[in-house]
Amino acid sequence: MNRQQIYNLIARILSLDIHPANAAGLSGDFPTEESHWQNFVKTGSDHKILTSVFLALQRHDLTKHLPGDLEQYLQYVLELNTERNEKVIRQAGEVRDLLKSADINCLFMKGTGNILDGLYSHTGERMVYDLDILVYEDKMLTAARLMEQEGYHTQKRFNPQALESTMHYPILLREDQVAGVELHRMPVQYLYQKSFQTTRVFNNAMKSRQGKGFLVMSYPDRIIHNFLHSQLMHSGHYHASVSLRDLYDLLLLNQKEDTFNVLMPFGFYRSKAMGYLKLMYKTFGLSIPEALQKSKKGNFFLKRNESLLKKTDKQLKRHFLTIMLLQKYLVLPLRVIWNPQARNYVFSRLTDRHWYALHFKAMKRKIKGS
Repeated sequence: MNRQQIYNLIARILSLDIHPANAAGLSGDFPTEESHWQNFVKTGSDHKILTSVFLALQRHDLTKHLPGDLEQYLQYVLELNTERNEKVIRQAGEVRDLLKSADINCLFMKGTGNILDGLYSHTGERMVYDLDILVYEDKMLTAARLMEQEGYHTQKRFNPQALESTMHYPILLREDQVAGVELHRMPVQYLYQKSFQTTRVFNNAMKSRQGKGFLVMSYPDRIIHNFLHSQLMHSGHYHASVSLRDLYDLLLLNQKEDTFNVLMPFGFYRSKAMGYLKLMYKTFGLSIPEALQKSKKGNFFLKRNESLLKKTDKQLKRHFLTIMLLQKYLVLPLRVIWNPQARNYVFSRLTDRHWYALHFKAMKRKIKGS
């Protein structure tokens, strides 16, 4: 099985709750060789979606078609992640209570917010590494100092001169806690702040359905944030590569709010949103809304995505590296001319002597990896 076939198989497994009739014949498309199963696991791991795949197979009585050692391995991974996520939930409560003691409201975003709100079928389904926590812009530094007083520390120095273009404080870690904490003053990077502001997110926020006093994004805002994060902040639209985890989150959110009816009225980055929506509908075998079907916007993105699935690992690494270099060393310098926050982003780093060693070390790793 090639990369594209494995990718499509995983997508079909993830969509079984929507297309339960597909379960009957799906096992006939399962890998038949050990090397193909290894690639199946690697693809699921690369997309951080392996636990979701295993749970979908369990719900539709398909784990009996897995190699015995693979089923045991996936069960073990699920149990480990469940244990970790239970600790993440406890940690989230502790951080919330700490910030609340200083009259700082906080909102949980992304995977942690979805876990706290019960979006997934199982506590251990979503893999998360950090707690992404949004506070009001003028509260980020106060919240960070408070957490540092409680034993959290950063591995990367915060540069006060970069505050204007800073989305979140450097990740805060504590040895006895399982997850790092990213304190955000903005839900998105400075480039997209005008279209998706902190005040908007708090005004639209909802209490988590699981109770326990957690504040999370509204469903429409989660859909918009998913799009901005995947396609723009992580350059998915430029790479034409989209994480299955992001698409699966969007699929689950689509069960709560119609994604088309959310992203089209949003009004920003409309062409990119149409490409992302078309990819979700296509990937999971959903009917495309007529208005979207008639538009040619997004079709080129779909072709690029399909072409990317046919590339080798080496070709993919070079593809990502080329786009990253263009963005960092061509697009960003040009943006400095007209965007004051881009100027702050660039010059605050160029005037920070600590930045150079970190930057060149990171670039060396990326180039070596290509």
